[in-house]
Parts: sequence; C-alpha cells; structure tokens
Amino acid sequence: MSDLSTAEAEKLLAGVVIPPRPTVVTAVMDEQRSPEPDTRRIAGLIATDVGLSAAVLKTINSPMYGLRRQISAIEQAVALLGMRNIATLVTGLALRNIGSGQGLDRFWDSAARTALIAAYLTKVLGVGNRDDAYLFGLFHDSGIPLLMQRFPDYKDTLRAANDEQALSFTEVEDRGHGTNHAVVGSLLATNWNLPHDLREAVRYHHDLGVFQGDLSAGALNLIALGHLAEHIESSISRLAGESEWQKFAAPVLAHLMLDEAGVEDLRRDAGEMVEESGL
Repeated sequence: MSDLSTAEAEKLLAGVVIPPRPTVVTAVMDEQRSPEPDTRRIAGLIATDVGLSAAVLKTINSPMYGLRRQISAIEQAVALLGMRNIATLVTGLALRNIGSGQGLDRFWDSAARTALIAAYLTKVLGVGNRDDAYLFGLFHDSGIPLLMQRFPDYKDTLRAANDEQALSFTEVEDRGHGTNHAVVGSLLATNWNLPHDLREAVRYHHDLGVFQGDLSAGALNLIALGHLAEHIESSISRLAGESEWQKFAAPVLAHLMLDEAGVEDLRRDAGEMVEESGL
C-alpha cells in the first residue's frame, strides 16, 4: 500500500479544499525539532491567538495535570506542558478550526475523547507512540468536515455508511461521491507534514483487510488503537453505532492480544479518565 500520486489525488478530490498547515503549527513543529527549543517564542506565538491561549490554559488547569493552583500565564503553561505536548495540542486545536461553523462541535468533542483514550491505551497496553496515537485519534476522521463543505448531501452518505453492515465505510462514500474521508484525511495529514505511519493509518483505517495487508507495524498499531478507542468512546458517550466495531473487533483484538474481558476493564478505566478530563 502506498500514498496517492499527485494525479490520483487531483482526480479524486476535484473541488475539495485541503487546508495548508497553519503558521503557528509550523512554528511550533520547527521549534520542537530545534536542539534548544525557545519556549518564550512559542508562548509569544500562542499568546497572539485568543482561542489558542484559552485552550492551552484550560488544558494545563484541567484535573489531568492535578496542579495545586491555577496557571494564568501562557509562558508558564508552555514550560509546564513541554514542547511535545504543546505541539500536539496546537495541532489538534488548529485541526478543529477547519470544520468550525458547521455544527460539528459534537464531532470534534468525540474526536478529542477518542484521541485521549487512544493515547491512554498506548500506556496501559504498551503499544505504539502516545503522541502519534493522540494525533491519529484527532485526524482519522478529519476528512469528514472537508467533504461536508464539498457535498451538500454528504450527511446522508454518513448515515448510510454508519448503518452499513457488509461494505466498508469508505466504499459507501466512494459510491456516493467518488472519494472518501480516509483519502481526504490522509492528504490533509500529508499537507501538515505529519509522520508517515500516521498518514498511512488515516488512509487505510476503514479497509476491511488491512490487518492482512503490508502496512507498517506502526500504522497497524495506530489503526488498532484507533478502532478500540473509538469503540470505547462510543460506549461512553452513546453517540454512535457499533457497525464499524463489529467489522473490526476480531482483527483488532487479535492484533492487540486482548479479549472482551480486557476491553471491559479498559472501558471502565478510560471512562473514569475521560470524566476527570472534563471532555
């Protein structure tokens, strides 16, 4: 399996706008890779964006960090969170902005919970990279808002895909629109220069035979963690159906070496963590 060629992408995505990576995300990523990251510079960039500043302060003051006193200075928040956490947080917040104003608050809230659970699973299962799993939780369905902007009847397609018991989710989208959110999301992840394993995972996470294919171990780990995290999130929020989990449960559990009893334990513990996070 490989990334789409430029010609294939242009053919599939006629009329779909793939947003470039925001300047603040680029700056944070560049600073993160620097031998001596300048947290003051990053704090200054974040401080120029009211929404981003508020989100950073909300994160550092959440129960997840258990601080004894409220933090009100962006520079202090950046120092406490660290460059890796700041980079992930800024990327996730910028991603949410691509679908703002479309009544998608519930969609992005669900993605945020899925991302948090996916990151948690890497820790308790000892599988995958925490930051990549978190970003995959945010990005795996990121093509949906972009397709909503392009196709007025795309919500009908989503309903049909969610109810489909035999075909893959993306096959239903392809039949209706000639492309699907996995293709769009992987191109967005490419535009934003995210890791190759993450781009592959976004591209193929709805392919029914993906665990019998030739994807990298890193991409397969992300796909397995993502499906399990989404299943746990849906059982917590009760906002989505389970047709996708029914299609992927067996290969995902085999890949992660889990049984249903183990999933139930994870669901309970993840539910408590999500509740504490305030998401």
